[in-house]
Amino acid sequence: MSEKTTSVPVIQPRPKGWPAGVEPTREHIAAYDYMREGEGHLFVTGRAGTGKSTLLTSLRDMMSDEIVVVAPTGLAAVNVGGHTIHSFFGFPPRLIRPDDIRRSRNGRVMRKLKFLIIDEVSMVRSDIMWAIDQSLRINRGKPREPFGGVRLAMFGDLHQLPPVIDEGEVAEHLENAHGGPFFFSIPSLKEGAGTALVELSQVFRQKDEALIRVLNRVREGDVDEEDLSALNDRVHPIRTLAEGADYVILTPTNAAAKRINEAYLARLEGKLFQYKATTTGDYNASAQPTDEALALKVGAKVMLLRNDPDKRWVNGTVAKVSRLEEKRVWVEIDGDEHEIEKAAWESRRYAFDTEQGKIVEAVVGEFHQFPLRLAWALTIHKSQGLTLDKVYIDLGRGTFAHGQAYVALSRCRSLEGLALARPLKPSDILFDPAAMGYRRAFELLG
Repeated sequence: MSEKTTSVPVIQPRPKGWPAGVEPTREHIAAYDYMREGEGHLFVTGRAGTGKSTLLTSLRDMMSDEIVVVAPTGLAAVNVGGHTIHSFFGFPPRLIRPDDIRRSRNGRVMRKLKFLIIDEVSMVRSDIMWAIDQSLRINRGKPREPFGGVRLAMFGDLHQLPPVIDEGEVAEHLENAHGGPFFFSIPSLKEGAGTALVELSQVFRQKDEALIRVLNRVREGDVDEEDLSALNDRVHPIRTLAEGADYVILTPTNAAAKRINEAYLARLEGKLFQYKATTTGDYNASAQPTDEALALKVGAKVMLLRNDPDKRWVNGTVAKVSRLEEKRVWVEIDGDEHEIEKAAWESRRYAFDTEQGKIVEAVVGEFHQFPLRLAWALTIHKSQGLTLDKVYIDLGRGTFAHGQAYVALSRCRSLEGLALARPLKPSDILFDPAAMGYRRAFELLG
């Protein structure tokens, strides 16, 4: 990091103009004011459950005519109403090289762009961040300006999931070409006015002070025997948990989650119903939030994937299927039965409206399906951003990525709602010093 790294001063709240239902904190206001009045890039971070996504969507809504929102994965993009980085910039789904950078169909939008919001930035590889920089320079006709003069607002927690790097050759290339695998490795982020920090401090997910203290130490990779003991007191074989308790099993791999869900579904008696999704227009299959062919039985444990307008449930609420018909689904939540309507997820494309003189979004595709997924098990990756009342963590042979244990543990509201399949070991808490070095540069230089 350069000496231009700064912290944004926190001022008194001015909640005027914020979206309905959002009560901005002082830190939210500081981020908004910096985007309006500052000069450099912005890095918004904070512990799990501090409202990073709420702030992001608020900024998107308040500054929609000058902002584009992107994310590294289809699911993350859907969750914040944005695009994948690859789809917006036209990058290939592999390691990006110089000859992949070319003029984009979104060039006109890029030329009018003031801010680029990047969600889940901890998962963005250095070659992708480098390619964003180069593409904006080329498409905006400003080859000497970092990111073509566009200011970045990066959202994420470096203590959570890192970039996915499947091959040793890729890791070696990223080290040689960009100085490492993380987004912050590229020099362009250190040029110009540098990068300022807003760290969200108020935890909305947990009120359990004992759990918050332990999570903070897991996040920093600084757990001691007392911390491990507090967590390992929660070890229970799953068969000993209360019958019907709404525990969601979190596991590191897709294969394990799929196997668990299919096994539990097969055990249920009764007819299997399959609900086919409909897709219209241009909708990326990788961004589908649930199965295209959703298999359900009465008694199946499911997770709701949309907030209810009447606030009877939220995204992440666990329910039980109570009734099924060929085209209708009912679930039971806290003893009450509710019919679930199909929902639409939209794929959007940015364009520049010459008459209005601003960037606008157009819906180019939709995915229609019941907003449900089987929820006996989820991958830790897919649980990121969720708040769960009861979590059963099955790490199997262990974690394999920096931040994975922290993401899993921090999904739960309370220590009482947490259960582990086996004792947590120090080796489960993987910690990448490079990621932490970037974060600590703000503390030292801010």
